Amino acid sequence: MANKKTLKKQKAFSFDSLKRFESDSKLMSNKKVVREALIDALMHDDLNAFRDVFIAYVRYTSKSALVKKTGLGRQTLYDLLDMKKEFNPNFKTIGAILETLAA
Repeated sequence: MANKKTLKKQKAFSFDSLKRFESDSKLMSNKKVVREALIDALMHDDLNAFRDVFIAYVRYTSKSALVKKTGLGRQTLYDLLDMKKEFNPNFKTIGAILETLAA
């Protein structure tokens, strides 16, 4: 048998699909797991993974409650969720999201 090759560099964090993450309600109900996934995506400079996890979390939770907790405007939240728009949140927005998940 031939030896299997191992990667020397760790792959960037990403989910195979948004549906896979959304389908696991235990993951979505655990704020710590969601927060760590978002932070890991940021650390690997993977905004697509950040967006996927964030969208899955928002679909699982109440949008109006999230707007109240984060202090973000409703339009800002919907802009982040709109797949047709470029996903480029500022630090204040990311900070508000992570702070809400830390509580």
